Amino acid sequence: MPKIAFIGAGSYGFTHKLLCDILSLESLRDSELAFMDVSKPRLEIARTIAAKYLESLGLKQKTTFTLNRKKALEGADFIINLVKVGFNEMAFMDLLLPKKHGLKQTIGDTCCLAGVFRALRTMPFCIELCWDVEEVSAPGAVVLNYTNPQSMLVMAVAAMSNVPFIGLCHSVQGSTRAIANYLGVPYDEMRFEAAGINHMSWVTRVEHKGKDLYPRLRKLVKERGIYGHKPKEDDPVQPFLGPARLDMLNRVGYVVTESSTHFPEYVPFYARTDELIEKYRVPIDQHMRNMERKEKASKELLKKLAKGELPPVHRSLEYGSQIMNSIVTGETACVYANVMNNGLITNLPSNSAVEVACLVNRNGVQPCYFGELPTQLAAMCQMNITVHQLAVEGILRGDKRYVNWALMMDPLTHSVLTIDQIESITDTLIKKQKSYLGKYLK
Repeated sequence: MPKIAFIGAGSYGFTHKLLCDILSLESLRDSELAFMDVSKPRLEIARTIAAKYLESLGLKQKTTFTLNRKKALEGADFIINLVKVGFNEMAFMDLLLPKKHGLKQTIGDTCCLAGVFRALRTMPFCIELCWDVEEVSAPGAVVLNYTNPQSMLVMAVAAMSNVPFIGLCHSVQGSTRAIANYLGVPYDEMRFEAAGINHMSWVTRVEHKGKDLYPRLRKLVKERGIYGHKPKEDDPVQPFLGPARLDMLNRVGYVVTESSTHFPEYVPFYARTDELIEKYRVPIDQHMRNMERKEKASKELLKKLAKGELPPVHRSLEYGSQIMNSIVTGETACVYANVMNNGLITNLPSNSAVEVACLVNRNGVQPCYFGELPTQLAAMCQMNITVHQLAVEGILRGDKRYVNWALMMDPLTHSVLTIDQIESITDTLIKKQKSYLGKYLK
């Protein structure tokens, strides 16, 4: 049986969900499991959750709980990366300091100023993680990365390691379900195709029984307006189709896979001014509320476990367990993953990370050729890819000038801040986050 290592196992959002996914599959249920975190209290939470679920299923496989990364990685076939370098303290700093200068962000984990700084803290960790994988893990070990920002991490690792580092997200499968819900079409009967960059993939084809659904979708959005879609109270589909991305659909003709909460950070059109923020109902500082909600949910889960109330094991929309199952059994699966482009999307740079459909079997994760994105969509992606490339170079070269240049190119950042403000904030954040960035940026 394979060995699966969770790195950053104290994650509020993913460890419980991904563990349930693994335990729901016969091919993975008896896997050896290793859980690693730098925080002992968070590691104990993972221990409690894992112990209760394994006990409920009568499973007694080997489990390891450790603060030592190499110990967790030793002999691992699959590594699930869930780290948040700097925890909430640094993530909140990334949001609050720029806000004093007028730059208002919502999530800050993938783009804009906060996303770039999260990348700067995390790229070195991921590179070193993959070096450890090369040294101590099983031959052919695969890293399944759930840590944001996907694009910059994939690019940085590709420059420094040959370990398969697969960036995974749920925005494609979540968004296509939201489209099906909006149109009232059974999801299992709908065919779709998407491509782009993480959190800015574009659903380029939507069909039902051979019929193109886009004309109907565009017409409905025009009729209902951008505020006209809300999920039913019992609808699990998230993110739903909200104002910003319905507005973007009206303007460019296609649905973007990121929510109306997060998408406004990727472009300069929805959060540049307070008037726009109000018009498009952009929830500023949503990441802080998300963390409060996730922490509360984690505490509630622990209370239930203490009472012997175990939530049922059920499969989520995440692709990780599907990938592991396909590699172990040879069963074919199709997933969307973040990988180096290398000609997959022909009108985006080859030295960038893209999100495309991938075939998975015993041979691993094999990206599928997409071809050319509609020009307007490729242009939107390219605005962010330039930021990714410069930020990655900043870490690889150890030169903070590239960070300034990245933020000068960032669509929302440069629409709000002056060059002097960008450089001042960059200097301040690098100093305040010296323990994470000091040896990487000069």
